[in-house]
Amino acid sequence: MQCMPALWRGCPMNARALSKVLVMLLAAIAISACTRSLEVTYNPAAYQLPQANQLRSVALGIAKFEDKRSWIDRSEPESLAYVMQQGAWKFGLTYHGKEFVPVQDLVQMMFVDEFKRAGVEQVKAIPTVLTKNAVPAMRTAAEQNRLAYVLGGRIHVFEVVNETGMWTVTSRRAITLEITLLQAASGNPVLDTMVSQLDRQGEGMGVRHSTNVDRLMNTVFRQVVTQVIEQVAAKLALDPRDVHVRFALAER
Repeated sequence: MQCMPALWRGCPMNARALSKVLVMLLAAIAISACTRSLEVTYNPAAYQLPQANQLRSVALGIAKFEDKRSWIDRSEPESLAYVMQQGAWKFGLTYHGKEFVPVQDLVQMMFVDEFKRAGVEQVKAIPTVLTKNAVPAMRTAAEQNRLAYVLGGRIHVFEVVNETGMWTVTSRRAITLEITLLQAASGNPVLDTMVSQLDRQGEGMGVRHSTNVDRLMNTVFRQVVTQVIEQVAAKLALDPRDVHVRFALAER
């Protein structure tokens, strides 16, 4: 006997319960399916520091940044990869064939690569989240890895938001990072700042999600990378030990 809507009252109780369970399962599947990981191809900024020769021997550690974005559910690992929401859909990033790469991992990987390209050759990734609220941990990481400096911080904004008007869509791509640089010799932070970049454009009737992600990474993030490298390099170049050596050589 089939349980048709017209015969619902005649259905056994277990059939009703089963139907409710199926509805709940379908709803859960629908919700969980509203995610997608978008392929990202990052073109390095390849920024060259004018003082690169001076910084080749400086050992710099890059820690993982704490993800402090307000709309991220930190209890859900996949959520750490999201950079965009559109209705019920949430979009993450695929990098080098790996889907839903956490933004903090992506930031660390790219900073390590970009600092090397800029001329700071002795760069090492530290597999720990380090911020200015954990200065003792930053000092310990520097000592254990024989580093002169450790860079850590927080991710406050890293997202694409589509602002829908009556007839047009405006895409806002924004990144804000909190940067903390600790000097191992003194055991104190020598740089504590915020770096932000924003790209906002009218897109007519809409824009592809892949285009938004590309502009987030290859326009906004590249600008952030250049700013961070310039500010960090300025502090590395002022290392007292390096200044002492240069003065000593000049006196001969």
